[in-house]
Amino acid sequence: MWYVSRIEEADYGCEERMPGEPLLALVILESDDGRECRFEVSEDWLLYQKIEEGDEWPEDIDKPDENSENAVQMAAWMDNYMDALREAEEEL
Repeated sequence: MWYVSRIEEADYGCEERMPGEPLLALVILESDDGRECRFEVSEDWLLYQKIEEGDEWPEDIDKPDENSENAVQMAAWMDNYMDALREAEEEL
């Protein structure tokens, strides 16, 4: 089971948010066995879900869903593509 240990303002660095871009929050989850997970999520979504520090996270993040499996495959494809582009540039 995962619990919300902290909710902080997302760090935008020196860049500002684009017009219409949602305000993000950094969510830090901690599991029963001490593992930690960090990710950014829309503050509006957190408010809508009424999620606060100390609450149980509403989803099982240990079980990948179809969208996250697709994202992993797409990221791997993009990594291979970028590697191929770098190799092609080096050959020129």
